[in-house]
Amino acid sequence: MEAAVTLPLLVLLVFGSIELANAVFLKQSINIAAYEAARIVTRPGDNEAQARVRAQEILAARKVGTYTITFDPSNASQRGAGDAVKVTITAPSSNLSYGPLRFMAGKSSHATVTMVKL
Repeated sequence: MEAAVTLPLLVLLVFGSIELANAVFLKQSINIAAYEAARIVTRPGDNEAQARVRAQEILAARKVGTYTITFDPSNASQRGAGDAVKVTITAPSSNLSYGPLRFMAGKSSHATVTMVKL
């Protein structure tokens, strides 16, 4: 009888913590990718394409399939030294959602990193 009462709660707890851990992993993944993209795009020269490729490499390695990468200003490579460049990556939380319980369905995570162009 005790097992019948506690098993649903235990299953909910286990799958809920897996879902939460996946959400934290996704947030960390897009934070790292945004930081690396910002670091590359703020170097001297035309680096926006290289920054986008580096972010895509990181997200692919961490199995994040759907995302958007935006640079503000959009022509960051044409900005001068001392100008701020903002990189934003947004990904739906369902990217890393596994199991029967989908607590993060319909939500998205985003990370924004601002760096000064060298």
